[in-house]
Amino acid sequence: MTWAAELHAFVETAGNTLMRDGVGDISWLEAGLREASDQACRGVVEGLLALPGLRIPGDKRQKGERRVGGVERNIHTRFGEVAVTRNWYKAPRKEGRFPLDAALGLMDGYTPALASLIGRDAANQPFTQAGEEFTAHTGLVVDSRQFQRLGWRIGQNVEEFLRANHGPGTETPPRTYVQADGTGAPLRHKELKGRRGKGPNGEAHTHEIKVAALFTEHPYPGQDPWRDRGSTTYVATDERCGEFGPMVRAEYFRRFAGKPETIAIGDGALWIWKMFWINFPWAIQIVDFHHAAEHVASLAELVHPRDSVAWRKLRRHWTAKLWNGKVESLIRSAQAAIPRAKVKQGRKALAYFISNMARMRYDRFRERGYFIGSGVVEAGCKTLIGQRFKCAGMHWSRQGLKRLLAIRTALLSNRYDQFWNWRSNKLKSVA
Repeated sequence: MTWAAELHAFVETAGNTLMRDGVGDISWLEAGLREASDQACRGVVEGLLALPGLRIPGDKRQKGERRVGGVERNIHTRFGEVAVTRNWYKAPRKEGRFPLDAALGLMDGYTPALASLIGRDAANQPFTQAGEEFTAHTGLVVDSRQFQRLGWRIGQNVEEFLRANHGPGTETPPRTYVQADGTGAPLRHKELKGRRGKGPNGEAHTHEIKVAALFTEHPYPGQDPWRDRGSTTYVATDERCGEFGPMVRAEYFRRFAGKPETIAIGDGALWIWKMFWINFPWAIQIVDFHHAAEHVASLAELVHPRDSVAWRKLRRHWTAKLWNGKVESLIRSAQAAIPRAKVKQGRKALAYFISNMARMRYDRFRERGYFIGSGVVEAGCKTLIGQRFKCAGMHWSRQGLKRLLAIRTALLSNRYDQFWNWRSNKLKSVA
């Protein structure tokens, strides 16, 4: 019985069952139709790939090669395993090649459509859970170890895609934002051994990941700033600032034409401002207001015990000065209030406000309708890094972390499907 006949037979049987028993829970019908239709689709794919005279790029013996025909293989598709036969070519001291596999763009025997789904799930949840959820949603059984293997391989390709030169941008928004922050991800202990960090013994417990968020705004006079829906893309890497900055700049010019009004926001870390100075010298720099307010709270603690009534009152008073852009007044008031015994600590605390004075003109920034917080990139750190790499008991290899991070960056930047199109075009150009 052919696959078409089997599908027709199932439909006929289902119709007889419904007529006899009446309508009720049709879970059996849905499951049966999926199984029957997947089987039919497998038959269609097998038949199409076996058409006589089908042109397969590169399926021709080259000089010095020998050809072996009719080599059988099962390939993994979105409908299940499909049997194909193809030619194999081998030249001395060279790896053998299967032109059909290359033309189909297979990745470890998986079609791009199926590999794309596996890579997406591998980047979004633990591998074992990904396998279970994948089977429940697709009806296909894929070993959880394959999620790790394919995820790593796809991630390597995605990282290449994200760093490729995709040409000048065409967007011309009235206002753009670049926000940057850093967070940590747990690596295996042997990969952290000997690294300096913030642990009690001076050793590192996590590996730093730098994240940037780029988005646009179309401001309306008299209205609070509002991020354009779907406009956020991310850059994330574990490389140093010298490599991170050009990556952020490249993403900026991939998207935007020219240099629209650009607002650069960070938490006050020196490496962030250095990155902005070098790569976005035309940008207006703003210290995230909430981080600045936290420094105000610590400054007030030099005068009164934290959480005391006097501390709360002083913190509110100084935060109001900060909110209104009166940074010089805040500094003078703090200098006068800090006890002599804590003058050294006070100078260190006040250095933050002195060095960032021009970035704390919050009254002017609000008048112009700018965002004054870095909440977008902070949320990006939690989503990109925290949700996948900081689950209980996780310790990553640096290589595995980098590759899955590339996939998550593409996913959250709405560029994952673009990657597969780019990969397909790249394979065609090679063929």
